[in-house]
Amino acid sequence: MTSCSTKSVEKGVYHWETDFNLTTEEENFLIAEEINTIYTKFFDVTLSADIKAIPVAKVNFVTAPQQEIVPVVYIVTDVFKALDSVAIKNLAANVYDQLVQLNPQDQFSEIQVDCDWMASIADRYFYFLAELKSLMGETELSCTIRLYQYKYPDLTGVPPVDKGALMYYNMGEILSYSETNSILNNEVGEQYLGFGEYPIPLDFALPNFSWSLLYRYGEFQQIMPNIDQSILVDTSLFARQENQYYTVKKDTVLYNVFLRFGDELRYENCEENELIRAAELLSHEKNQNHTNLLFYDLKPNLVNESDKIDRVFAAF
Repeated sequence: MTSCSTKSVEKGVYHWETDFNLTTEEENFLIAEEINTIYTKFFDVTLSADIKAIPVAKVNFVTAPQQEIVPVVYIVTDVFKALDSVAIKNLAANVYDQLVQLNPQDQFSEIQVDCDWMASIADRYFYFLAELKSLMGETELSCTIRLYQYKYPDLTGVPPVDKGALMYYNMGEILSYSETNSILNNEVGEQYLGFGEYPIPLDFALPNFSWSLLYRYGEFQQIMPNIDQSILVDTSLFARQENQYYTVKKDTVLYNVFLRFGDELRYENCEENELIRAAELLSHEKNQNHTNLLFYDLKPNLVNESDKIDRVFAAF
């Protein structure tokens, strides 16, 4: 009996806006859902014109967080294509110093790095992670894992971190006009699961957001995150097709984007039944005694979906 262990799961959320400014409704939602950890993007690292790694879109804490904050740093892959080992070592030190300066709390229990690495830059990215880890003392280092990295660790490598966060979303083809849902498609996602236990412990991230994708003559133009069904039901502007598309009926401007007559918008979201199915699939991939199920991301509509979140969490 003493050798038995009880596995536990906790909820968490991502916060991806530059301004950390939680409303009373959002705070109440976090308390009601017993969400005690917010994975907060602190800044992006991108490449400047003179081939230097620079932080952009730094977080601004307008309100003081009541929950534990885990800082997340998003790094574009071009950084590791361009920098040599000396510059990467300096980058690790600069990233850590920047995190400490921006931190609104006394200390970190975890730092997470988000980078969609591939085999060609794995050595340089992993070197960065090792250098960052050497500066962190007892703080845990985690990084995001995409589905193809999860399925093919022999090809992409396994990052030298304490744990990963498997991102079970953005798995479809945005560029494809025939795609049904590029955010969450369990038929696609299931093809990446069930291939054995991943070498490092994992948390799991599920989506809970929506967007519209703009197509012109069948060619992808851009993501329009602010256009949801409340806008698309305006029959003076849009005509719904038999599939998931809405056709623009007249030239107009929405959110500073010019929409032409005949343009098409594909609305994508995360239906509860698909999220429950995703949670059921991922429940078989758990490989540690304490697992976090993270929802991307904390936005105003999330506070109205407590029942949905609870049912998805229960399925996991």
